[in-house]
Amino acid sequence: MPSSSISAMLVPILLTAFLARGDEPPKVPGVVIDYQAAETGQYIGSPSIAVLPDGSYVASHDLFGPKSTFNRTRVFGSTDQGKTWQHRSDIEGAFWNTLFVHEGALYAIGASARYGDTVIRRSDDGGRTWTSPKDDQTGLILTDQRYHCAPQPVLVHKGRIWRAMEDAGGTGGWGKHFRAFMMSAPVDADLLKAENWTVSNRLASDTKWLDGKFNGWLEGNAVATPEGRVVNILRVDVPKGGGMAAIIQISDDGKIASFDPATGLFEMPGGSTKFAIRYDPQSKCYWALANAIPERHLGRVPGGIRNTLALLRSDDLRHWEIRSYVAYHHEVQHHGFQYPDWQFDGDDIIAASRTAYDDGKGGAHNFHDANYLTFHRIENFRQASNLELPPMPPPEPAIGECEAFRVEGFDFVVAPFEEDAVAYGNRKYKWKDVPEQFRGWRFTRTEGGLRATMTVTARRDTIVYAATAPSQEGTDTTGWEPTDVPTFYYTSAGKTRLAVFQRRLKAGESVQVPQTNWTGMIVLLPAK
Repeated sequence: MPSSSISAMLVPILLTAFLARGDEPPKVPGVVIDYQAAETGQYIGSPSIAVLPDGSYVASHDLFGPKSTFNRTRVFGSTDQGKTWQHRSDIEGAFWNTLFVHEGALYAIGASARYGDTVIRRSDDGGRTWTSPKDDQTGLILTDQRYHCAPQPVLVHKGRIWRAMEDAGGTGGWGKHFRAFMMSAPVDADLLKAENWTVSNRLASDTKWLDGKFNGWLEGNAVATPEGRVVNILRVDVPKGGGMAAIIQISDDGKIASFDPATGLFEMPGGSTKFAIRYDPQSKCYWALANAIPERHLGRVPGGIRNTLALLRSDDLRHWEIRSYVAYHHEVQHHGFQYPDWQFDGDDIIAASRTAYDDGKGGAHNFHDANYLTFHRIENFRQASNLELPPMPPPEPAIGECEAFRVEGFDFVVAPFEEDAVAYGNRKYKWKDVPEQFRGWRFTRTEGGLRATMTVTARRDTIVYAATAPSQEGTDTTGWEPTDVPTFYYTSAGKTRLAVFQRRLKAGESVQVPQTNWTGMIVLLPAK
């Protein structure tokens, strides 16, 4: 085992080290299966979980990040109902894998690497050893495109086994280039033989859908509708809201995928991040784990809010209600319980989560780049009803000062205002064309899309300079005068340009800085 990766059986050693220093051990929700420190440059992705025929559990994850190879999956097992976990194997040439059990054997289906071939492996010893997909007779299924997926549910229905996939054969960048399709095979076929798999046509999305706010679909779920038809329900990337999903119709023979944008798009809590759906015959309902967005966190891009893991229920796959919160942290930039995969286990649900959380070493790189694989159990899930979130802690006050005035408020930091400086705390956008007269100044950096609070109070008669994007919807510059200072921009796809405004204040006068569009209004502060 690499020294940078700690399986669950070594977690007590990790906690002992914290206690020896006199620190509090990390209180990570659930049971830690594996851990990867952010400093390694490798992050935990693609959690999957399955229940073996003997009742024991197996879970897996891959590794991504700047120091990863994007083609390695780690497998763990538990023989005590998830209380402890042991490392069983590492699979080279496996990425974005789903674990599933079929006819007594354990399978892993996914890609050979990031945007690699579509491959499937079988294990007859609980994930300790695996077959190798060398050709079309041993698990190499599709090789003609760059393939993408996630640990998406495998469905057995009407004598066939179904699994949703995507390729990156469309136009545009991430999200837009995904084309959705369905794979299926007879339940009694040799799943390692490519000839036994039927592949539907591939469907590209259209950015014109949702009034131009559709950014792509991905990570679909193979599900049987109440009428018995197989559909593919996908995550939809949109710029705002609580989450959207799409439903693609699949023909009974698995060859034709079709989509109607007029009826195939619907709101779903957490639908803009990866979710997993399964049907429960006892309750006659569909259940899902997803990153629902509590009202207190609305306003950010929904695909980037993963601090809340929720249990959802639906009667018809289109109308979903939150039944219980499973895991939550109030801070969204470095905490996430994401990409949940889960299984029924009697009256319980067991789940694996790609978890970004505190570890006593600076925590996760960010909410997306997780440092833990965690196990969770939802006891008596049909009666689960935890809908109370802890109160939000008071925000930390923010202050920016110069000789002429003071800026006070919340949700901003003072940062250098210069060419190529980071423009927003939650984006990689950089400033470009910074006006010469303001270089070397500072500015109030916010989180893009999140409205900060800023009040400027003058210490003496002065002019305060601020900047915002006049082109954006909702921009309010009431009381601020335009200047002839050249515009500048941040490196978004649209290279959004900001104009500089000014406001004259008398000594002791205060004014609130409007934050009415995605860009917000930044205050420019002299170096002193």
